Amino acid sequence: MKKVIAKILRILTIPPLLVTALLSVIYFTRDTTFRGLNDYLAAVICLAVIPALAYPLQPIIPGFKGKGRDGQRELAFVMSTIGYIVGFAYAFISNAPNEFKFIIAAYLLSVILLLIFNKIFHLKASGHACGVLGPLLFAVYFLGPIWVIPCSIVAACVAWSSVALSRHTPKDLCLGGVCALTAFITMGIGIL
Repeated sequence: MKKVIAKILRILTIPPLLVTALLSVIYFTRDTTFRGLNDYLAAVICLAVIPALAYPLQPIIPGFKGKGRDGQRELAFVMSTIGYIVGFAYAFISNAPNEFKFIIAAYLLSVILLLIFNKIFHLKASGHACGVLGPLLFAVYFLGPIWVIPCSIVAACVAWSSVALSRHTPKDLCLGGVCALTAFITMGIGIL
């Protein structure tokens, strides 16, 4: 039963789902982040849809097919990087509001940091932890400190499920969290 609950928690907290929920709440509650529907849709496509395409595309893309979960993970990094670069270009070329730029730039920096940890230093920084903590940090920032408690509960559930399913160690989760937090703080200071 423990494994079933852990799997359900992992599925419910996939980063594309969480960022879509975050962007939707921001879109409907704040009028300073997006100029309109086009900005909102661009953010959802670049931060959620393009990265999520890694899963249906992995079995058919040469170099990734036949690699199972590792292939999905590798392609998720590639697709996330592509989506975040496209989003970054859109935000800055279209002169989007600074809050929009902040979100996109933080996502781009977070994937760069994950790639540095994982590919250069050969440390296993959790992309799932990074992809969960990022939206939670933005929720607290944009929606207020009342969100600290529910976001902390979500983060704890993700950490527990990852360890319970042997997907990540506490160290992997901490490194992923460091990537999200570093990107959030750096881009917050640099853009806002």
